[in-house]
Amino acid sequence: MTKSVVVGLTGNMGAGKSTAVKMIRETVVPVFEADRAVHILMRDNREMKALFFRKFPESLVNDEIDRTVLSALIKEQKLDVRQLEQMIYPFLEKELQNFFTRHSREPVVVLDVPLLFEAGWDRFCDKIIVVSAPADVLKQRVFERPGMTEEKYLALTARQMPDEEKREKADYVIETQYGIDSVQQQLTEIMEELK
Repeated sequence: MTKSVVVGLTGNMGAGKSTAVKMIRETVVPVFEADRAVHILMRDNREMKALFFRKFPESLVNDEIDRTVLSALIKEQKLDVRQLEQMIYPFLEKELQNFFTRHSREPVVVLDVPLLFEAGWDRFCDKIIVVSAPADVLKQRVFERPGMTEEKYLALTARQMPDEEKREKADYVIETQYGIDSVQQQLTEIMEELK
């Protein structure tokens, strides 16, 4: 695999994980962003597009896998989320291995994976950071996002491991409810310890 310390970064929706990732990137630590990698795969990977075209031909629009179509298929119960993940994860895992190879000489690399535990990707990690905030703060932040509805919120959070469980599995917990400066300080201390 890699000689680097592999740090998994995760947190439930609204926890502030994206903010933490931006801060980590500023320290020049390589970050594998799973969501971004999936977007690129859906746009560029011919093998993945061929698989989706065979199983769900309507999902290919303008030679890209259309996420809106996939969402509609899930909503119409023609596609199960777990089935979708099983189609994506082998390609994503290949991208992860390429990332490890490219950054094998780095002292620390970070995996930004929203469903790290749920997907079983904690197996790739030496240390795990969970970005967290109280439930009411999480919900408030999520509902500030455009287009968020109660139905959508419940569907998305149903797939997430409860925050308390993630905290128990973590080596480090970053509390985000105290503001950006506090997050920066917590993150700096953790990254210094990991180097």
